[in-house]
Amino acid sequence: MSKKEKKKWSAWKKGLVIIASVIAFLLVVGIVGGVIVLDKYCEPKEYTVMSVSDITDGQATLVAHRGFSAVAPENTAPAFEEAGKAGFDAAECDVYRTADGVWVISHDSHTYRMMDGSAFVEKLTYDELMEFNHDNGSNIESYPNLKICTLDEYLEICAKYSMVPVIELKGENNTEHYDEIIASVEKSGLTDKVVYISFHLENLKKLRSLSDATLYYLVQEIDEQAISDALSLGGKCGIDFNGNKDKNTKEIIQQCADSGLLLGAWTIDTPEALNRMLDSGVTLITTNMIRH
Repeated sequence: MSKKEKKKWSAWKKGLVIIASVIAFLLVVGIVGGVIVLDKYCEPKEYTVMSVSDITDGQATLVAHRGFSAVAPENTAPAFEEAGKAGFDAAECDVYRTADGVWVISHDSHTYRMMDGSAFVEKLTYDELMEFNHDNGSNIESYPNLKICTLDEYLEICAKYSMVPVIELKGENNTEHYDEIIASVEKSGLTDKVVYISFHLENLKKLRSLSDATLYYLVQEIDEQAISDALSLGGKCGIDFNGNKDKNTKEIIQQCADSGLLLGAWTIDTPEALNRMLDSGVTLITTNMIRH
C-alpha cells in the first residue's frame, strides 16, 4: 500500500471516528435528557388547596381530578374518599383492564411513576399488581402499603358520597370489554349519573353503542374537526378541553355551545381560570385543588 493510499485510509478512519463520536454524544444527550424528563414527570406536584364556594355558587359540576390529588395520591381510594369528604360533585378516574379481566384505576399504562414495582398494568394479573405499593403522590407518607384501586372500589366510594363518576377510557384496546364497565356502574346504582370521557373517539363510539350515558370527547385544543367528532357521538355529548390553552378562546367555546355540545374544561387550578371558564359557559370543571 502506497503512502498516499495510507493517508486516504487514515482520513477515512478519522471520519468514521468523528461520526461515531457524534452519534455517541447524541445518544448520551438523549439518554440524559430522557432521564431528566422522566424524573420531572415522576416528581410529585405541589398543590395549594383553595375553597371557592363563593365563585362556583352551583354554576358548575366540580370534578376532583384523579380524586382529590392535592391531598392524597392520585387515582387511589384515599384520593376518592378525600374528594367525597371535601364535597366535590364528581371524581374523575382512569381505567385499565388487567390480564385477568379486572378493571383498575391508573392514569399511566405503566406502574413506574406511582408504584414501587415496574410493569405494564394490562400485562399483569390483579394479584400480581397487588404485590406493588404506591410510593408517590401527595402525602404518600400517610398511606403505607397503599394498593391499586379497582373500578368497583372507586364506584362504591362515589356512591357513598353521592359523587358523579367521571370515567376516562384509556388506550385504544379492550373496547370489547366495555360491557363489564357498564355492568359495574349498574351494580353501583350510578347509571343515571355516570359520565365517560376519552381522547379516543372510537372508545366513545363503542361506549355509545352500549349506553346512552353522557360522553365527553377530550381534546387539547378545540377546532372544527373536534367539534364535528364530538357531535358524531349523538345524544348527550360534549367536548372537554384543556382550559389552559390560549387557542381555546371564548369564541370557539361559544361555537361548541351553539352547536349543542356540553362543555367541560381541565385542569382548572386557579380562581382566575375558574372564573374564565364559568364566564364561557363551561359546566364541567376538572381540578386538582379547587374545592367548594
